[in-house]
Amino acid sequence: MKVHRRSAGRLGLAGMLVLLGGGQALPWGADGHRMVTVAAVRALPDEVPGFLRTPLAVEQLGELAREPDRSKGAGQPHDGDLDPGHFVNLDDSGRIGGGPLLSALPRSRAEYDAALRSAGEGDSARLGWLPYAVIDGWQQLVKDFGVWRVDRIGETRGASPAERAWFARDRALREMLVLRDLGYWSHFVGDGAQPLHVSVHYNSWGNYPNPNHYTAERIHGPFEGAFVHAHVALGEVEAALTAPRQIDGPIQGEVTDYLAVGQREAEPLFALWTDHGFDAADPSRGKAFAVRRLAAGASELRDLVMAAWRASAMSTVGYPAVKVADVEAGVVAPPYAEMVGVD
Repeated sequence: MKVHRRSAGRLGLAGMLVLLGGGQALPWGADGHRMVTVAAVRALPDEVPGFLRTPLAVEQLGELAREPDRSKGAGQPHDGDLDPGHFVNLDDSGRIGGGPLLSALPRSRAEYDAALRSAGEGDSARLGWLPYAVIDGWQQLVKDFGVWRVDRIGETRGASPAERAWFARDRALREMLVLRDLGYWSHFVGDGAQPLHVSVHYNSWGNYPNPNHYTAERIHGPFEGAFVHAHVALGEVEAALTAPRQIDGPIQGEVTDYLAVGQREAEPLFALWTDHGFDAADPSRGKAFAVRRLAAGASELRDLVMAAWRASAMSTVGYPAVKVADVEAGVVAPPYAEMVGVD
């Protein structure tokens, strides 16, 4: 593959190495994913359980944010099932291939796949399913938080010493699972802030009308990897966070709105690159763009975590299902049998 000399001049050897990496579902680089997650978690209010906000937890979450990339190359079906969760190819009108608009996303992956096949697009893996990766991870976090809420009560209000000890052990286990589930899921929220993860122009502009003569360079890796590594610091991302926002509506609408914003930033990114905004001689405009998108991901992650925590009060745990709110209100006793499992 030919490496464009202009790319080499902008980013140096590191940029050339990333550029040679090929492939569609490239992520923010390791630095970008760490910064999105660390900035988000450090901005969580005291309302969120303290175990999430310790320095060790913050460090661990930052590393876990990289896990969906580190696990690539495990083989099939692992890679084929997971890799399309990093992206969704939206055209400039917000449509997924010849299938549905993002704003009319089907409720389930099965319905999404059927809609794309009906439109002649074939397997949905080609166009990606990032919205579902974000929604699924959020729903898991709601469940995790719900279990933690009940465990916390059960370890002090359980009917016997044995039950209280079980709840205490289960709470400690759930805290480990929350860290893992939140850190892993945060990767996909971060991917949604990278415009090239939510656009048909996912690397070069591609075979689409190009009246503005945007660069034909493969900019995905150089932008999110070498450039971010060289020019963006965590403190700059934290300083650019937006004000906290309460999420009250359905999670699907929230996620699709968030991804639509990212998609609209793809063309400005190409315009800025074409206009030498990422040149090594003066990277200030490119840096401002990267910081803004990383901060958008961190802000969304922070707000989604808060929404999951609040939604968990209305969730259920165990089988048969018990409402978390009823346990917290003292309407029902800590549901030991339902949670430990007596089947």
